[in-house]
Amino acid sequence: MTNTTRHPAVIDLLGGTPHGAGADTTSTVAAPTPPTAPKRPRKRDSRSPRSRYVAALIVVVALLGWFVLRLLSGNDERAQERISDETDTSEMAPTLDVTPPAPAAAETDPTACRTDPGDQKSGPGVIAAFEYAYYVTRSGTAVRALATPDSSLPSAEKIQAGIDTVPTGTSHCVRITPIAAGIYSVALTEMRPGQPPAQFPQTITAKEFDGRWFVDVIN
Repeated sequence: MTNTTRHPAVIDLLGGTPHGAGADTTSTVAAPTPPTAPKRPRKRDSRSPRSRYVAALIVVVALLGWFVLRLLSGNDERAQERISDETDTSEMAPTLDVTPPAPAAAETDPTACRTDPGDQKSGPGVIAAFEYAYYVTRSGTAVRALATPDSSLPSAEKIQAGIDTVPTGTSHCVRITPIAAGIYSVALTEMRPGQPPAQFPQTITAKEFDGRWFVDVIN
């Protein structure tokens, strides 16, 4: 009999082992397909809508705080500028004159032309008082009381008669310059109403008695 060899493709259809095949023929087994690894589940976004809202709120609050700080800072700067302007204005504002009045000319300059009442504390003081009594007080008695008792000056009555010849409203100014102890050069200026000033140079000697000064001699 003729052995017929089947094509390997029909072995599985007919079953068994094809003729002519050795008992040690090894059947070819297809390698199993490895299982497909399961897909890793997608990680959910840990940031929930609430957390995103909180983050946005923090940003808004931070921006609002920055704006408020800027606003307050601007107000402070404007306030400081206003205070500075007010300070500058106050410095430029006129101030009250609290300077005490200047002392009398006789106190600042002994040789100044005097019209004050004078006193009996010094030679120049009693000379000023003598002329004041003559031209302002217009009293012969007051004039004679400022002279020494043994002075060559006339009596109070005669001095009053001389005062009465001087027009009312006549003013005077006396400049006293020391020459020696108790001796003074006196420039008396008499200013009668409606007339030019007249000046009378004199030399007056003054004496001190018991701490008070008196006019003694007039030349």
